[in-house]
Amino acid sequence: MRSAACARALSLPICLGLLAAACGGGSAGPPPPKADFALVITPEATFAVTGNTTAPVVLSVAPQNGFSDSVTVTLQGVPQGVTVSPSSPFVLAAGQTRSLAFTVPAMAPVGIASITVLATSGALSHGAQLTLTTRAQPAVRTYQDGSVLYLESSSGSDTARIGLETKWGGSIVEVSLNGVNFVNAHDTGREVQPAFREGKDLNWNPTLGGDVYDQGTAIIAYMVSPDALSTQAQPLQWSPDFYGGGAGRPVPGDMLVEQTITAVTSQLNTFKVHYKATHLGRDLHANGIQELPAVYTNQDYSRFARYEDTSPWTYGATTATQFPILGTDGPLVYVPEHWGALVNGQTLGLTGFAPSNYPYAQGFMAPDPGAGGPTDNATNYFILQSYLTIAPGYVFEWDVYLIPGDYRDARQIIYWLHETQGAPDIFTATGATDSPSTGSTISGVTTVAGWAFDDLDVSKTEVLVDGAVDGTASYGATRPDIPAVFPHAPASVGFSYPLDTTKYPNAAHTLNVRVTDSSGNVAVFADVPVTVSN
Repeated sequence: MRSAACARALSLPICLGLLAAACGGGSAGPPPPKADFALVITPEATFAVTGNTTAPVVLSVAPQNGFSDSVTVTLQGVPQGVTVSPSSPFVLAAGQTRSLAFTVPAMAPVGIASITVLATSGALSHGAQLTLTTRAQPAVRTYQDGSVLYLESSSGSDTARIGLETKWGGSIVEVSLNGVNFVNAHDTGREVQPAFREGKDLNWNPTLGGDVYDQGTAIIAYMVSPDALSTQAQPLQWSPDFYGGGAGRPVPGDMLVEQTITAVTSQLNTFKVHYKATHLGRDLHANGIQELPAVYTNQDYSRFARYEDTSPWTYGATTATQFPILGTDGPLVYVPEHWGALVNGQTLGLTGFAPSNYPYAQGFMAPDPGAGGPTDNATNYFILQSYLTIAPGYVFEWDVYLIPGDYRDARQIIYWLHETQGAPDIFTATGATDSPSTGSTISGVTTVAGWAFDDLDVSKTEVLVDGAVDGTASYGATRPDIPAVFPHAPASVGFSYPLDTTKYPNAAHTLNVRVTDSSGNVAVFADVPVTVSN
């Protein structure tokens, strides 16, 4: 028998919640969402050369609505003979990420396979598709055409080519894919080439291609072997007028550059450039940013693509923007994956990967209406930063990888290189001496202060007077102004040292700060001339 209250409620469109019990039931609202998960694969397409392994593919389980169980992952449709690491099936916990790699046998047929990745947990099941493309190992050939040395890497319908101009010291004037050259070689200051600098004397600038008068660096030696190109040259001073030269009078710098170019045959369209540089002089060039190398592209390739967030090697979203116009100051760009690419609006262009360099890039645009070809004036430029103090007889070696084509494919190749190739710490710390200022007069106990940080760690900071160590500075003071300039640099990079000037005669002296990193690389900051007056 219903109550009167219930009878009245039945005449309403909705049974009020307060009367639900009296009515013998009623609506309690929508049921709570069920715990679930999403399966995410990045990238959704990968590739491998026969006899080799793909770049890592990142698979993750994203929990939804409080899901906290594990899932079992199974791969279906893997081509015969292809092995997967980790082997299928395997278990992933909620929120966990796992990298997959596919190894393709040497005799595998080339083609495209669609692989289903299935993740299950109880009654829940989600699948995703992954495309695996297998390509034939690139065929390599080398040859010379006039003054240019060429190396080609061909697989299927694609041919990548790199060219070195022997009239310009062996600088790289071409990196092309299927006949499209991305490199601008308008003059001896362009191309892809190393150029050396120091922190104080801006006139010192040995440049592999040549000098400001378009006088090319003479080649000392070169070799074209069946699978490699090699050159040796002594770069010219970019501004010969400061060294007794000028137009018609080039001046060799005090550096020797040896360059070896090979194709990375375990990947597609990839060139490895190995450099060896020797300082021929007996002087010391203070710590400074180096162009190792500078990369110039044609006008159409004006967008600088990179990853700039704080979780490298996870296939995080990339950014592509234009650098400022030449002559306009632009901020440093953070590139923690150590690569950058100048591309057009269709993601095509030239990618450079410098695994040992600092995670910062700089660049500019130099547009020229109506121009844009490989020898036209319009250009775009970038470097991945590196720092060196070039001491007497200093010898150092480093590697750079150049990849023409779609930068998204290049990024997968870079992930493979990151997994399989070393990245030795060969560059010095960077920093500056803030006080005392150049030319100042000091007395008593004077504070020598500044900042320094390294791509790994600073282990020792010393203060020198007239070339001799006076003592070791304290290190680790907070300098919030440094991360404001260098994105994601640590803030505790300040150093300070109480210099007792009474130990030195009243006269002109030279202060230096010498910073040693955890790998033993030594940076000597620019001279600070002072006068002691006690």
